[in-house]
Amino acid sequence: MLSLRGTPSLSSFRAEKLTDQIRGVLPEVSSIRGEYIHFVDLEGALDEAEQGVLESILHYGPADGAPDGSGYTLLVVPRPGTISPWSSKATDIAHNVGLTSVRRIERGEIYRITSNRPLDAAARALLAPLLHDRMTQVVLDDIAAAHSLFETFSPKALCHVDVLAEGANTGSVLD
Repeated sequence: MLSLRGTPSLSSFRAEKLTDQIRGVLPEVSSIRGEYIHFVDLEGALDEAEQGVLESILHYGPADGAPDGSGYTLLVVPRPGTISPWSSKATDIAHNVGLTSVRRIERGEIYRITSNRPLDAAARALLAPLLHDRMTQVVLDDIAAAHSLFETFSPKALCHVDVLAEGANTGSVLD
């Protein structure tokens, strides 16, 4: 898996609005900064020209200086086992420009939260719902955990459930 930094994911207006929402539950937070990060699942190594093409198609939006790396970091990515619509389109674009070694591209957001005190697991639990959609995304603590985006599993055996069972109520699945 290759990971490539992207451009800012939050405008100054959105960052201020999100900071205000976060301060509602964690008053010690002073700011938040968001940045896209791209994860690329490859069949093989890219040569220098292919790497340049990949970087150019993944550089979009307003440019900004490099983050200072300070603050508490959370990574928001699509739920493992799913393929986001963004991923489908980005992967198609990569294939259309000749990047045949690319199996899939996925995008996440890194949030850097600056706080007046260290943020513990309880603070993370309060932050997470404000940063992601729990139906389609998960919050990770570090980039290394993002490898789960590309894990594949063997299908399980198909089973049939006779829901009619001759019209009899056979009980709840929870019994």
